Amino acid sequence: MNRAARIACVVLSVATAMPLAAQQGCTTPASIRARMSVAAPDASAFEDLGIALAAEKQYACAAMAFADSLRLKPDSANVLFMLGTSLVFSGHIQEAVGPLQASEAIEGRNLKLHLVLASVFDQLHRGAEAKAEWRAAADTDPLSPEAVDGLAQELVLEQEYQAAIDLLNDRTSARQRTEVQSLNLGIAYAALGKTALAVDVFRDGLNTTQDSLTIAGELADLLAQAGRVDEADAVFVLTLERHPGDVDVELHRFRTLLAADPARAKAAGEELLRRAPRNWEVLYLNGVLETEEGDLAQARSHLEASIALNESVPLAHSLLGVVLGRMRDYAGAKQQFERAIALGDTSQEVHKNLEGVTRAMQP
Repeated sequence: MNRAARIACVVLSVATAMPLAAQQGCTTPASIRARMSVAAPDASAFEDLGIALAAEKQYACAAMAFADSLRLKPDSANVLFMLGTSLVFSGHIQEAVGPLQASEAIEGRNLKLHLVLASVFDQLHRGAEAKAEWRAAADTDPLSPEAVDGLAQELVLEQEYQAAIDLLNDRTSARQRTEVQSLNLGIAYAALGKTALAVDVFRDGLNTTQDSLTIAGELADLLAQAGRVDEADAVFVLTLERHPGDVDVELHRFRTLLAADPARAKAAGEELLRRAPRNWEVLYLNGVLETEEGDLAQARSHLEASIALNESVPLAHSLLGVVLGRMRDYAGAKQQFERAIALGDTSQEVHKNLEGVTRAMQP
């Protein structure tokens, strides 16, 4: 298919994708109304109309205007690009691929075009094509933060950890890395078992982007996994000083301490109960801790309250079944184990527990 035919197909697909209601609801901006009132507006008039409509966030209408411009002047890489971005912003992601690729065929290397196409392919879960566009963007401008961010992210997602490390060490320095670059470099080092280097990268990243909850969480998790619980907790405490009252951070801290330091976890759990008494996970995690401590009545209360707020968590039902079984409420335990299985708990443990309470109910 030659270029003209390809662009004609792109224009036709846009007309098909745009609902009639969207086309009828377009309002011509006052700044362009005079130029559009002539009998036969030219391609530049439709292009300017599209630009004006996009400026007013009438993206579906802008796409139709750019398509009309292309009918009159098919070989405009810029109009094809604007058509593609208008389709993206109007939610027509799949339809945006055609005009963006047609623009790329005309213009070749263009950083903004590669970045938009890479993002589109990511949204469409077309990983190989996304990686190719991220790489083209990084080749076009080796120092573009967006291009390096995107390519590194793609390499990490595909578990090409050494390639991500080489890219990020070649193109960035510790004090200039974006949050995404620090995050992916640390993840890559950690995945290759280079914990010390990963910790250093996350610490540098947290110094550069101090408000990054994601880097703080990754650093705390890595330290906890390495048995450095005090250091992990210090990261959480510092994060909460910067983000006071952030329940998600407090929950992350509680989960970490629950696995490593039950005494500290108890205080964190009690504080969370005061601050977020109707958060299902807060109630569930306190139930976990109380079950481990043997406080079955309190665990039952918190687990039942958690399930009342979010009935769809199989682990909560399974744990409540354990608590009820220990309290010799075998019928209640059986009901909870069956509910956990119905919600997707496939563990051997829940089936074993169900068999146990079923036997206990027999005369």
